[in-house]
Amino acid sequence: MTEIAILHCAETIKGGVATYLRELLPLQVEAFGAGAIAIIIPASQICELPAVPGVLILPYKDKKNRVLNSLQIAKNTYAFLRKNPAKIVHIHSTFAGITLRPLINFCFKDIKIVYCPHGWAWDRPMANWKLKLTTLIERTLSFFCHRIICISEHEKSTAIRAGIKEKKLVVVLNGISSAIPTPSSELPSWPNGNKKLLFIGRFDYQKGVDIFCEALTLLDYRASGILVGDFVLSDSDQVLLPKNARQIGWLKPHELQVLYQSADILVIPSRWEGFGLVATEAMRAGLPVIASSVGGLPEVIDHDKTGLLVQPCNAQTLADAVNSLDRNSLIDMGISGKKRFNELFTIERVHKELLLAYNSL
Repeated sequence: MTEIAILHCAETIKGGVATYLRELLPLQVEAFGAGAIAIIIPASQICELPAVPGVLILPYKDKKNRVLNSLQIAKNTYAFLRKNPAKIVHIHSTFAGITLRPLINFCFKDIKIVYCPHGWAWDRPMANWKLKLTTLIERTLSFFCHRIICISEHEKSTAIRAGIKEKKLVVVLNGISSAIPTPSSELPSWPNGNKKLLFIGRFDYQKGVDIFCEALTLLDYRASGILVGDFVLSDSDQVLLPKNARQIGWLKPHELQVLYQSADILVIPSRWEGFGLVATEAMRAGLPVIASSVGGLPEVIDHDKTGLLVQPCNAQTLADAVNSLDRNSLIDMGISGKKRFNELFTIERVHKELLLAYNSL
């Protein structure tokens, strides 16, 4: 029987959650000791989380249906906790939060429950009845956990408006390692165009890849774009790439670093966004960011200093913002962004603040 200090549980880790955990887990092992940290994740996503020395990775056999996966992770978590006592269970994202919070609350009275939604489910366009139902579910389930970690002040304020008690909420802004990955030696070729614009993310409605492509069409020879990512969700429609754009699929951190260094601007045209972790990666590399003024993004980007915030869902406004920046502005914003990253968005700071949240339970 092994005593676990922190058991992380996630029904899916693709995207920002995987980055968050990759950066955080080594620091938690250092703080709590080898063997004291465990994580339950889908077997199909183990490749998203490379083995971390001292972390017990417990994959479960997942399916394509997220509801079934939520039931499966609940089953595996219950079986694990019956044999291995844990002090804290840290639950990540909506679906795992729905099944695990009541289960652990009722079955394991001594375990402290920490929940991080990584972006509230209500913080996106939906029918009014769905919004009311989602809000009711999250408000009810908030009684079945001891702390809720909000990744932005925006996330906290919307939770309070939804009726969740403020004393349950702790803001821990997202962060990444201050160590920059060693860049790959290969430099992807950019299409013809003046300013080099970079898009990184899922090709779906939320991330606004269609807006990015429309802006590139408007910019024509004045800009070129590289799109890193692919279609993932069911709401993803095929995107017609303009002649000044190139899609190159998902990349590893050292490959991304080459693009951060060769691009002029990272563009985040999201329709909604809980935080925007990719913005911190760009700032760490000294790359200016133009982003929609939605969700937690205004807390990451200092408008007119580290980049620009623009009206969402407006390709013309995005194109105008690109045109407004000259070479000197881009250099100054890159320098300011790197300074802001080091002050606010390191994973070392995230780790310390999470320890405070854990210790307050």
